[in-house]
Amino acid sequence: MHNFEHQAMATRFLLTISGEEADYAQNVAQRCFQRLDELEEILSRFVAGSDISRINKLKADAQLALEHETWDVIKQAIQVQQWTQSTFDIGVAEHMNIFRAAKEGILNEFEMANALEKAQEEKLRASLYVDPEKPYFYCIQPGMLFDLGGIGKGYALDQLALLLREMDVENYCISAGDSTLLTQGAPQDAEHWSHSLASSEEQKNLSLGDIAVSASGTFHQGNHIFDPRTGKNTGVSEFDRIWVACKMAAYSDAFSTGLYLHSVNEIENIVKNVAEIAWVVYSQDGKLFSID
Repeated sequence: MHNFEHQAMATRFLLTISGEEADYAQNVAQRCFQRLDELEEILSRFVAGSDISRINKLKADAQLALEHETWDVIKQAIQVQQWTQSTFDIGVAEHMNIFRAAKEGILNEFEMANALEKAQEEKLRASLYVDPEKPYFYCIQPGMLFDLGGIGKGYALDQLALLLREMDVENYCISAGDSTLLTQGAPQDAEHWSHSLASSEEQKNLSLGDIAVSASGTFHQGNHIFDPRTGKNTGVSEFDRIWVACKMAAYSDAFSTGLYLHSVNEIENIVKNVAEIAWVVYSQDGKLFSID
């Protein structure tokens, strides 16, 4: 077992490789972390020359050629937004800026509410288009700012999985902070990777292989849940925490965020109709419940 860590995309990535020689595992980890840095330069809105940063600066009637990775993850985000009826939405970067300003004491609660209302109005007036056939982005009317957030980190894990496959590494576990992990194969001398889900009263021990699992608690800044459908931080969830498993980490991370504001019945319907979701576990009143 070889363990490595790297800071990127404002979080800590952990990589565990099993069954490889130490020198080769070190070389693999170095290449993986180089790839993470490359992805951050493309996908982070906080990097001045990134695709996302350039999208956020587009004027009316402008267009932009995208890197394939940016095009790919934006299309995935649009899919999840449609599947979740817009409880997942990457077009809320300005809302996040406002929450951050309030958290830092720059805005009081009244000012924050007014700023959120204005940001939501501008977002609803915006008109943006992603070409589904080629990597081009079009801004008809600006007003919506993108922040990939968790789906960007999940997408990075998926890209590392492709790289590990190319380098013939078959047994590994990679994670982005505490929110998402992606496993493949099994550790040496075990049949599966182990992972635990816990509520205040229960714990569920899982055996994982070839799957991504993501967790969400609150999509918020401060004490309230932010609902991208309304642009307000007054949302309410039925759950203390929710976990979603998918084959792809980009989907598991996005769905864990998007499903958090849905009811149990709505989640059951989404799981039934979206093949990308393997299972959902949620914590409610200290207990753990499963949806397959």
